[in-house]
Order: sequence, then C-alpha cells, then structure tokens
Amino acid sequence: MRGGTDADRALPVIADACGLGFSRVKPLSGEHGAVEATVGGRGRYVVKWTWHPQSWPHDVAEVTARLRSLRYPAPRVIAAERLDGIAFYVQEKLPGAPSSELDCDQLEQIVELVELHGGAACGLSSPRSTLPWAEQIHRDLADPAHWTPRKRALAAHSPRAADLLHAIEHRAGRLDLSRVPQDDVVHCDYGLGNMLFHAGGLSGVIDWDGWRPGDRRADLVTLWFALRIGTDQTRTSTELRRHLRRVMEPEVLWAYSAHNVLRTLGWFAFRHGGFPAPTWLAASELLLRTALAG
Repeated sequence: MRGGTDADRALPVIADACGLGFSRVKPLSGEHGAVEATVGGRGRYVVKWTWHPQSWPHDVAEVTARLRSLRYPAPRVIAAERLDGIAFYVQEKLPGAPSSELDCDQLEQIVELVELHGGAACGLSSPRSTLPWAEQIHRDLADPAHWTPRKRALAAHSPRAADLLHAIEHRAGRLDLSRVPQDDVVHCDYGLGNMLFHAGGLSGVIDWDGWRPGDRRADLVTLWFALRIGTDQTRTSTELRRHLRRVMEPEVLWAYSAHNVLRTLGWFAFRHGGFPAPTWLAASELLLRTALAG
C-alpha cells in the first residue's frame, strides 16, 4: 500500500492550497497517499491525495456531507480540491478505533445505520461510475472480458479456483437484478477495518473513497463476507445472514456474495499470488452455497 510514502512532496502543496499547517504526521495505509496529521489549535485530521487528479475528493466531500445531514457518523471534510497534478481532501479524525470482533448489539446498530444509505445518493454527483448499479454487478460477474487481471490471476491460482470463477460467470449470466435499488449510497468496502468503535459503540465509518450509487444491502453482504471469510465470528455472521435472508432474495444475496468473492480473492491472487489463508477458497465456496440455501 502506498500510504504516506510521498508525504514530503504532497503535504506542502496541500497545506499551501488550504491554508493549514500540518505537524506530527503519521503515514496511513491505503491505495492513495494518506497520513494522519495534527493542525495546531484545531486537532487531528486525515489527509488523502492522488497525483492523478479526478473528481474523487469532491465526491467524498459530497457524500459524507449528505450522510452527516442524516446524523450518520461520517467524517467531516474541511477541504477538497483538484489542482494541477494533485487531488486531495482533508477530513476530521473521528474518535475510536477499528475492532477485530463485532458483537450482536453492534451489528444491530450497523444494520440500522445502513438504512440511512437508502436513497441518499439521489442528486449527488456520480463518482467515476459509468454503468448503473445492476448493469455493473452483472458485467463484473458474467463478462469474462471484464476484471481481466483479477480473473486471470484467480483462474491461474489453481484448478479449483478456476472452477469457482467459471461457475460464477455461468450462473451470473442468468441473473435478473432489474428490481434492486439503484440510488442508495454504497460504501463498497464496508468491513470492520473501516468502522470505528468507542466505548463499545460504533463511532464512525471511514474511507468513503470508493462509494457509488446502488443497493445499500450490498454493504451488509460485504460485512457478512468479511465476517465469514476473514474471521471466526460464527454467532454474529449467523445473525447477519438471517437479516439478509429477510431483506433480499437468495439470487441477489448470491450475486453480491459472488461479487465479494471475485473482487477480494481476485485481488489477492493478482497482487500476492495467493490468499491470506488456505481456507479462503473453501470458505468462499461455502459462502455462495449458503447464500442460495433456503
């Protein structure tokens, strides 16, 4: 991850643009440049940037402002700009820290919070997405020519991984997602690493860089995937699965689960040549069977 490796180059440009003096800089991991920094007399902030200017800083500022207006614990963005050669935003540092475990009370709080995503993308600028939500999901899953680096890496990992990929593409070709919501806010990386907890409760949801309009329920499926694949939290994942079965059809639950499988396993296969644990492939196969079970 890039993190704050080029902060010495980026921060003076950002500080000059927004009139802030940064000190006590701590690099953060992430796809973009990112640091935690202190601003004298104002507190701690997270600064993110990219040297490939795009609309993303304003997209993040816009969606977090919309969610904050609904009393959602999203960070406040105090500056967001695109300049020659750099795009950046500066947001407040929320209290709390990520947790490796989730209890059922916290899960209930998260489920209620995701309801605030409903329809919240209406009227917002669409961030870098060129296809409507349902069409994008269908293309990601069913089109062998899309997501090619990830799919090639997954197919090359092992015959079993190749079989999983082809089974997903085959089933996805028959999907009908025409009735799913299109205008909810979808975080797209709604795992425990992007949730902050303080005094036992959820204090913030961070890292909105990849958000897009779509179906809010997909965020809960991403959380279910994370609880099932990356951890051993049987009770909480079972409660979440029960909720998901109440609010979505098995085919839709399967589609969003398969999307997580391809996105995550494909990424690890492409970047690292394998998975964080040997159990991930079998766990993904079981996840997809569970999604379809009545």
